Amino acid sequence: MNYRRPLWAAATLAVLVSFTAPADEFTQRIAAQLKRFYTLTSPEKVYLQFDKDVYNAGETLWFKGYVVAEAPQQADSVSQVLYVDLIGPDQRLLVHQTLAVQAGGAPGSYSLPGNLPEGVYTVRAYTNWMRNTPDYFFTRTLPILASAAGSAPKQPEKTSAGAQVQFFPEGGELIAGLPSVVAFKATGPDGRGISVNGTVQDEKGTVVSQLRTHHLGMGRFELQPTAGHRYSAKVRYPSGQEATYELPAAQPAGFTLQVQEKADAFQVVIRRKAAAGEAPTERIALVAHVRDTLAHAAQAEVSTAAPLTVLVPKSQLPAGILHFTVFDGQQVACCERLAFSAPGTGARLTVQPTKKTYGPQESVTLRVAAQDAAGKPLAGSFSLAVTDVAGTSQLRNATDIRSSLLLTSDLQGVVEQPGYYFATTTPTTTRALDDLLLTQGWRRFVWKALLADQWSPMPYAREQSLSMSGQVLGKRMEPLAEAAVVLTSFRPSKSYQTLTDAEGRFTFSGFSGQDSAAVRVVALPTKSVKHPQLVLDDKLPAIAASGAALWPWAADSSALKFQTVGGRNTVSMRDKNILLNEVVVQDRAPQATRPDNRRIYGRPDATILTKDIAGIGSYKDVVQVLQGRVAGLTVVANQDNVRITMRGKSSSSQTQMAPAMQQSTNSRNRPMVSDAPTMPTATPLFLLDGIPTDINMINSIPVVDIEAIEVLKPGSAAIFGERGASGAIAFLTKHGNPNYRPGEEPAPTVLAPMYAPPRLQRVREFYTPAPNAEANATPAVRSGATLYWNPSVQTDASGVATVSFGSATRSGSFRVVAEGITRTNEPVRATELFKIEASK
Repeated sequence: MNYRRPLWAAATLAVLVSFTAPADEFTQRIAAQLKRFYTLTSPEKVYLQFDKDVYNAGETLWFKGYVVAEAPQQADSVSQVLYVDLIGPDQRLLVHQTLAVQAGGAPGSYSLPGNLPEGVYTVRAYTNWMRNTPDYFFTRTLPILASAAGSAPKQPEKTSAGAQVQFFPEGGELIAGLPSVVAFKATGPDGRGISVNGTVQDEKGTVVSQLRTHHLGMGRFELQPTAGHRYSAKVRYPSGQEATYELPAAQPAGFTLQVQEKADAFQVVIRRKAAAGEAPTERIALVAHVRDTLAHAAQAEVSTAAPLTVLVPKSQLPAGILHFTVFDGQQVACCERLAFSAPGTGARLTVQPTKKTYGPQESVTLRVAAQDAAGKPLAGSFSLAVTDVAGTSQLRNATDIRSSLLLTSDLQGVVEQPGYYFATTTPTTTRALDDLLLTQGWRRFVWKALLADQWSPMPYAREQSLSMSGQVLGKRMEPLAEAAVVLTSFRPSKSYQTLTDAEGRFTFSGFSGQDSAAVRVVALPTKSVKHPQLVLDDKLPAIAASGAALWPWAADSSALKFQTVGGRNTVSMRDKNILLNEVVVQDRAPQATRPDNRRIYGRPDATILTKDIAGIGSYKDVVQVLQGRVAGLTVVANQDNVRITMRGKSSSSQTQMAPAMQQSTNSRNRPMVSDAPTMPTATPLFLLDGIPTDINMINSIPVVDIEAIEVLKPGSAAIFGERGASGAIAFLTKHGNPNYRPGEEPAPTVLAPMYAPPRLQRVREFYTPAPNAEANATPAVRSGATLYWNPSVQTDASGVATVSFGSATRSGSFRVVAEGITRTNEPVRATELFKIEASK
């Protein structure tokens, strides 16, 4: 490596620089296991760009999700399904969306109800594969205001009540007699950083160091502890109150690790103090890596007489968190330290309006360009938002695509104001970022487990398409390997079979995302287990112990529709023109007075109660139950064909047959009923526990599981709109009754539950008037609103994309924010301003 050797390196005992394969056996094993970890786990990262920082109730929240591989060479195998959740201020789930990922991006939106309570909401995004490491989900807090006017909710005043200060010796431990840096972080009761100052003193009250926060409650001080002494920090809060904290005790022997960033390299200093009877020198190993890129791995002797200094040049380091680890002579990790490898002069994104000022309703044209460090064009995928500056609250130093993918996605916990560290590059921001990494933990893996080939379980598979997965268990809840699992769909009628793996897990994939008919999933008996237990994976990771609730602020309870499929309660909500995805709620606690919400209609015209039918257990199917029991209802069963029609008021003059009726229902030799209608007839709507379905699904239900059949003639079924124009027949199961108690059925039966197949969220398109549109075609943009949103800006081989849209009808300043990923997998961001002014 060619770089100017700084003066501070002249006195180093040894300089170890290695970007080739390590020569010794131990560091070779480290390199191999590091590569193996990223190959097997192939971590993924998610980032969401939003059109704004702060929203008002009643607005639409627009976003684009980016899914990237942590290791660039694995970018082609990232998940193709993204899950996005909206969580309320009370930590309850509000909306769950499933989005298809195409070319690394997934656009989406939320329609926020107008009566949404004001507060700070959370959006989290993840893939099914990321559920194996839920600490690394993407999360973003979004303030939502109760009305169009106003500003972001104010943060609570910072006081000393509930405040705390934590201390973090650099490298891990204080060693008696060795100089160290101690980082600290002071936080208030809300977890946010607060400013403090104070002194560090020994047990006699002698002051040995001063401390003062540098940024967001973080800071550092130097300390060389003396053997036999205890140290504490006396801290003064902004309120004037004081508190005393004990510092970690200094160990009598061990290693310290210090890292300093220089102009063109990271200087690593390793010191050692030997215990009584130990040799004066010890062979250690130093490893440095950024994700799967090994920056340095070598062994050297370190003496108690002088420190060991190692230089790790920046020139070949990828951007991201740089992880240093020191292994002692027993090959045990004893010191760890994080630093940050800055992007440097990497890819660059620019957004340029054709002019700085436009007239009302004039066409606005923006030129989006991406270039690499040498100025050569770059192709990439970007999203672009244009918002009115007036009335728009902008969060200070909010997260962006660079801070998220390069920094916070590799750290556990919440990073406050992450955009601060990327807004500018100055000694102040560089120092603040280093303080952050001294105090914020990193735990993608533990070296001891990694070197011992002990891998964390990865039960959740990577999804290249929508899937249903789960596990098959035996009598003692043990996983059943090689167990056959069958999935049956009823529209069209098809069956699919797979075998479980060694952990009893299975996956069915390839769902279109548009299917609405429920499916049945069953585990077939094995030689050792006659009745295996099948447990489907829940696509909703836990949020808090309080459980999940949906849209608790909905003033109109009729907007909520509760449904039951196979005993699993589901809730969906229609908000005007958008159908929000169904969310499964796992609350099954018995409640004697729970309402039966399967009926959204009034009194039925006819009701059949199976408990009143003698010998119901001998009936082959529900078709036989219906025959001849309801006036005006015609049931014709011939071989494998079933036709059910209802006489009544209908606009149709002839009998209609739904396509599903023409499919096999596996019925045989049913008697034919020739109750010829004298009035117009048509096929009614079929409901199973409140869910529209077809006769194939109905006929697959064991008769003894049916509780009641309710018939609604066309007039009574008007609540269903056009679908109920020919009447409706509602089949209510015992398992679907919220007050059902096992054992009530007249004959024992094992009913395989039905499940709603995975569905994709319908992607809405942001309405944009054509450039130079008429005045009445251009909607008025109110203060703080989004003028333009485009989640699909693609630069070509020339590295340029051009977008045009009609300007607002009123004057004002507008902010442009563009973010995205280049073809070389680099996150980039650009901002710009332009004005709209009426002619004078």
